[in-house]
Amino acid sequence: MDQDTDQLMEEPETKVSSRLKYFLLAFSMFFWLLGALFAAIGGYVVSQKTGYEELSDFATDPGIILATLGCFIFVVSSFGVLGSLRENVCLLNTYKYFLLVTLVFELICGLIAFAFWPEVKKMVDRNLSLAIEKYTSNVDLRNMMDKLQRELECCGSLTIDDWDSNPYFSCKNVESYRSCGVPWSCCLRKYERNRQCGYGVRKNRVHVKMSNEIYTIGCLDKGFEFFRNNMMLVAAMAVAFTLPLVIGIFSIHIFVGQILSQLVKVNREKIYL
Repeated sequence: MDQDTDQLMEEPETKVSSRLKYFLLAFSMFFWLLGALFAAIGGYVVSQKTGYEELSDFATDPGIILATLGCFIFVVSSFGVLGSLRENVCLLNTYKYFLLVTLVFELICGLIAFAFWPEVKKMVDRNLSLAIEKYTSNVDLRNMMDKLQRELECCGSLTIDDWDSNPYFSCKNVESYRSCGVPWSCCLRKYERNRQCGYGVRKNRVHVKMSNEIYTIGCLDKGFEFFRNNMMLVAAMAVAFTLPLVIGIFSIHIFVGQILSQLVKVNREKIYL
């Protein structure tokens, strides 16, 4: 017994790192507060939402998604906050597994987006086409399309002729003063002050080079072109979402290992004493 006690006393002392503990506490607190903020913003968006109901259902509503994501982050981060404060192995392991599942879920979503890219493109096209169709009857959708077309410098979803789906801009509606035209947001910036700059512009496409007056590329292609031209930015955003999860998982793993080593040492000391 004395020999075993001497060997125990000679073993290097294991400690739980206070720096790692407070790092994990700060890490968890940050996402805890971020989750609460997302939940509050999402709830506010849902309560104030008008005009966009036709573009999304319950499962694809941006406000509901943000609120649900915020609640999930808040609940998961609570395990990290309590586990770090109390140095509770069970809570910390639960937190680690939640982070691991979230990381795997993000990777799967990214792979699915690439694998089903045509379906994603069709879904976006359907929503934009619906917004074009309701452009004149829904103020919120009108503001959304105008902002999108101005920022991306595009017109329509796939082509400028998508505006034929709107009864006011349709070439078949010869009685409308907007017939065979496009909204002002399709016009080049130098013509934007004239809110009638796009009226009838598609009638004279044979005699007039429309690219000198309006944007002729669809917003869907323009949007994907933006992503292609900014792949570094997209990659940086992907890293920004995944790197904190990886850091958190490894930090929790190390911290739990330190706690377990300390518990083993304490139990062994009790046995020998």
